[in-house]
Amino acid sequence: MDISGVVPLDEKSLLESAMRSTGLSDFGSDEWRQPFHVFVNALEDEAQLNLIGRLRTRSEILQLLEARLQIEDTFKRHPEINDEQIVQPIVVVGQGRSGTSFLINVLASNPENGALLQWECVFPCPPPEKATYRSDPRIDKAHELIRQWFRVTPEMSTIHEFDARLPQEDVHILSMCFMAPQWLGLYGQVPSYHAWMATQDIMPALHYHQRVLKLLQWKNPRQRWVLKNIAFLDQMDMLLKIYPAACLVWPHRDPVRAAASMGSAIAVTLSGRSDHALASADYEFVTDPQHVANRLNKVIDQLDAGVVPPTQLFHMHYHDLVNDPLRKIEEMYCHFGIALSDAGRQSMLQYLNDNPRDARAPHRFSLGPDAAVKKARRVFHRYQQRFGIADE
Repeated sequence: MDISGVVPLDEKSLLESAMRSTGLSDFGSDEWRQPFHVFVNALEDEAQLNLIGRLRTRSEILQLLEARLQIEDTFKRHPEINDEQIVQPIVVVGQGRSGTSFLINVLASNPENGALLQWECVFPCPPPEKATYRSDPRIDKAHELIRQWFRVTPEMSTIHEFDARLPQEDVHILSMCFMAPQWLGLYGQVPSYHAWMATQDIMPALHYHQRVLKLLQWKNPRQRWVLKNIAFLDQMDMLLKIYPAACLVWPHRDPVRAAASMGSAIAVTLSGRSDHALASADYEFVTDPQHVANRLNKVIDQLDAGVVPPTQLFHMHYHDLVNDPLRKIEEMYCHFGIALSDAGRQSMLQYLNDNPRDARAPHRFSLGPDAAVKKARRVFHRYQQRFGIADE
């Protein structure tokens, strides 16, 4: 079967389909077009997607393009959205598989916080409204689309929670600019796209991120945004240019275990889209100990240079977070000078009681051969010593 003909992923087909389905043609400013071009060419030339992979990837790219068209149309009809202000968001950063999702889920259960929920990432327009935010019919529609991850690769249920009502990583918004290799790289193995993105300025994507948050809070005000993106760890200096008052939270976990878990998660995710084995070199920026250590050391250098004010960065250890989450969150609120109400605390406690961490099957993976683990320990020495991170 000529699956590339049956399920096309070329630019022309994708753009025309998105415009036809929405009846719109204005995608806004053009900073996304070159990343889009590089990405879809890499998908066609390198990803070796199977039929199911092509179907899913085409559907998800169209969701991004259609959302972008609808967002631009909404702003043209309602320019007053630009007047919205994003005040002192709490942003979770850090190495993947270090408790960041658990933390954002707990924070989002506090009604005084507003998270970026998965359903509004898929269907941001028309902008969510306060009265129907928890009952919008798009929630069920988005949930069925999101659950496809589990239908194709059931193992995903042990790795990550996909539910329309749960928080989503901000990387989904950045994907609307096609400047998010951490997310788009899960659509297929695209090494040339990863290499190209490593040389690009991501500030346009961060500006667009702010634009989308303004739209989402326009009719559903958020007292304080709580956001999450592991890629922001490398971009804290740029993020503070967009959100000068941002409160950054960095959970720390044994980096050897976190990197190994990340590699396993990526392999499982991509196995549902391609019959070809994972080429780990394409994802070494989050899976290879030397590359991850280099990234972490650069962040340490930035902190030493005063790029991030200490008052705007809070560190927490993974084991402290999972063993006594409310205590660590209270310490975080205190560090940032933010009041935590009794009602907010009670809501988070209720979430923890209703969602015990052992309710989901554990993600099982190997750390690798002993020699490789010892080598990884050496390259992570500076990071572990700096923040007092124990081996697991």
